[in-house]
Amino acid sequence: MEKEIREIGKKNKIEKELVIKVSKMKPVIKPTKPHRHEGYHELIFLNKGSGHHIVDDNKHEVRPPVGFYLNLGQVHCWDFSQIPEGYVVMFKEEALTNYPSALNNLFRLHDKFNMPRQDSNLMEQLDVFYRDFKANEPLELLSAHLNTLILKTVNLPALKDNIHPNFISEFSRLRRLLNENYLNLRTSEEYANLMKISTRKLNQICQAAAGCNAIEIIKERLFIESKNLLTHTNLPVNEVAYKLNFSDPSNFIKFFKSQSTLTPMEYRSRLLS
Repeated sequence: MEKEIREIGKKNKIEKELVIKVSKMKPVIKPTKPHRHEGYHELIFLNKGSGHHIVDDNKHEVRPPVGFYLNLGQVHCWDFSQIPEGYVVMFKEEALTNYPSALNNLFRLHDKFNMPRQDSNLMEQLDVFYRDFKANEPLELLSAHLNTLILKTVNLPALKDNIHPNFISEFSRLRRLLNENYLNLRTSEEYANLMKISTRKLNQICQAAAGCNAIEIIKERLFIESKNLLTHTNLPVNEVAYKLNFSDPSNFIKFFKSQSTLTPMEYRSRLLS
């Protein structure tokens, strides 16, 4: 009997004509399959529920009040043990055209952040945001809600180290370009050319923002996608290499081992142990 190929699914929960959507968490505890949302970001705020949220290869315990952030294309799934309650805010980057600082601050968020237990202002703001969305209020108002929400969220605990404001915008731009081009562009020079800056300047930005040079940031993005495909699909290693645009499976194996000290098959076998 031919083996069924298991791949990472895609979901699109925001209608084509919308740039912002606010919805309540579904009151169900059925586990979801690993999938990605392409073309939009998600902010999730939970005040009830328990279980686990898996983002890429990181397993987070759900202990409300808690929030989660999903960047473009990240793979995730839910496994609730108690019915969740809260809000999901989905948005395309064009929603923040008038708020560039909010867009730049997104990459400072971890996959998971802590919400203040005693402060109800955040959930009250989400209540108003949801009502305004359901009332078809104009995009200008909804974008203003989103801007305020991001600025509040970025000051919650469990954020990455503060980055000098001179580098926030350019590093954020690099991260967005990586999400769009990591399968085809692999060198610092290529990204520097896209950003119309020198390779030296790009490395300065990466050192200030992440403590490493640009090529390490580029490799990290490709490595994350490698782990997603090895973890959430049953594709053979040579097919994973093909999907990641490696010219030969042996080159993919060398790359993966250089990032983890494990071969792709060893990595997979540890997931099952």
